[in-house]
Amino acid sequence: MSEWWKSFFDADYIRIWRDGDNVAETADEARAIWDLLALHDGSRILDAPCGYGRLSLPLAQRGASVVGVDQSEVLLAQAEKDRGDLPQERLRYFRHDLRQPLPESGFEAAINIFSSIGYGSEDDDRAIFSTLSRAVRPGGRVLLETMHRDTAVAFFARGARPSQRLPDGTLVIEEPSFDPFSGRVNTAWYWAGPSGQGSKTASLRMYTVTELIAMLQAAGLHFVSAHPGCSTETWQASGPEMGGRIAILTERVE
Repeated sequence: MSEWWKSFFDADYIRIWRDGDNVAETADEARAIWDLLALHDGSRILDAPCGYGRLSLPLAQRGASVVGVDQSEVLLAQAEKDRGDLPQERLRYFRHDLRQPLPESGFEAAINIFSSIGYGSEDDDRAIFSTLSRAVRPGGRVLLETMHRDTAVAFFARGARPSQRLPDGTLVIEEPSFDPFSGRVNTAWYWAGPSGQGSKTASLRMYTVTELIAMLQAAGLHFVSAHPGCSTETWQASGPEMGGRIAILTERVE
């Protein structure tokens, strides 16, 4: 299987996805994560993968001691650039492949946000969940936020093709296709605007909620609750939420 993600997260990714961020929504997500994980001033939290620090930074600014981990040198460089004057003991980044155990442990909590699984094989994802489980202390919490297969089915049943226009006028169009036998979404993004044009492709495995919970439990993470994305609301398997994002809150078994 091609390890497409090793080159996907580059300067173009930062320009397209970071420029499309909604600052208010990110602040709301950081606040919800803080509450779901019962964080407090000085809490040690792992953001894995952390990308360009979209959530690492606001969590550290709220008072947590955050360690951000990612495999992309480009995204980590951007995260360091954006850190401002926060000291290393409050916010620290390093490069690591989450399929391998981390050199640190004892975190009060860990987060894996924004569809950061399903890139490779099922064994890869099991290894990632095991890494997150081992990274937190017994009783520590792990929050996984991602798309799920029911979302993909609802999305494709409507024949939707998403697009968005960035603040600088760049138009981004996504053309995904779903393989129901492999459970993978193979998608392409195309963009054009004042800063140029380009494209990217990716392939992501979509799991059902049942599969996600079973894999997390196999890694020693007990299911606590489910939420519609990074929010404190309770996820409902009906209506619009059925086809939305899901955040699964778990706790490491003693």
